Amino acid sequence: MKIGILLKSGPGSPESTRALQTARDMLAQGHMVNLYLLQDAVRLCTHSTGLHSLIAKNLRVNVLAHDAELRGITLPSAGQAVSGGSYESLIDLLESCDQVIGIL
Repeated sequence: MKIGILLKSGPGSPESTRALQTARDMLAQGHMVNLYLLQDAVRLCTHSTGLHSLIAKNLRVNVLAHDAELRGITLPSAGQAVSGGSYESLIDLLESCDQVIGIL
């Protein structure tokens, strides 16, 4: 099953902890998981070792490029496993997933 998780809360928040745990659980069950980071959640791509360990387990991560730019994050420095995206790519992800979880 392809699962999309939307997150807008920054590192250290209960929501980001819950999103990473949900992703971990879904990956362990063999699901394909895509995490889309919006607003302050874009900071996770540079401040979260938990995120990077999940990427090693095939978590796919997209960051809303505009939100990253507003926060001074340049995506190439965020790591090759993190892809920049737009609102159009977010809509494409939502349409392609079997289930979408919003942890805002």
